[in-house]
Amino acid sequence: MDQPPVVFYDSPTAGLDPVTSQTIITLVLRGRDLQGVTSLLATHRVQDAFGLASFRLDRATGKLVRIQENGASRANSAAPEQSTATNVLILRNGRVYFDGLVMSLLHSSDDYVKKFLQSAE
Repeated sequence: MDQPPVVFYDSPTAGLDPVTSQTIITLVLRGRDLQGVTSLLATHRVQDAFGLASFRLDRATGKLVRIQENGASRANSAAPEQSTATNVLILRNGRVYFDGLVMSLLHSSDDYVKKFLQSAE
């Protein structure tokens, strides 16, 4: 069976316990990093977005590897690293308010973005 090129997720971790939520996010990462599936995830859980943007699944070991700010992984892998850049969109009043990488989000000087991130802590 062919893999779908794009999968849309609508709050896949809503109402789940933390362990099951992490399992779901790991499955999304597996599809992205091992099978090349583009994933669009709508969520209110900022930690899910950060998880997708901060980790990749290593082909050689099958383990999660943290992605550093410069895009490199902390662990070496025999397989070349795919592009796993994760863009984050913040919608406000039905419009895209922010569109960019997590590091841009974290370093934003915008008051609404700062408040948004503080509310997720």
